[in-house]
Amino acid sequence: MKSTIGDTIRTRLKEIGKSQGWLAERANVSDTAVSKWISTGKISRKSAQDVARALEISIDELIGGEAPPEGTGKSLALIYVDSDEISLLTLYREANSMGRALIRTAADAAPKAENLESIPFRNKP
Repeated sequence: MKSTIGDTIRTRLKEIGKSQGWLAERANVSDTAVSKWISTGKISRKSAQDVARALEISIDELIGGEAPPEGTGKSLALIYVDSDEISLLTLYREANSMGRALIRTAADAAPKAENLESIPFRNKP
């Protein structure tokens, strides 16, 4: 059975020996907001990103209560995607088969980063 967001937050705070007040400070919200997340399991997308970052877990783990399977690498849930990248994804999704083939060909020809660590992250502080 999957844990609620509140259970995940409570459990992770206990694991790392931190308080709800500590999390509130890290997420830049009030103690009351953290209490509401824990009691209701409801959290905004922005706050979920801040909480996951503070608790050093993935968004998937926060929302689903389950850690990603071993060996799957880092979660990409916390990577900031700019408007150009969103536009490219949207164009790909809306393209017909010929358009998708052209986009894939262009992507295959583009220079690639060696690994995830060498991709420049643009996370907002």
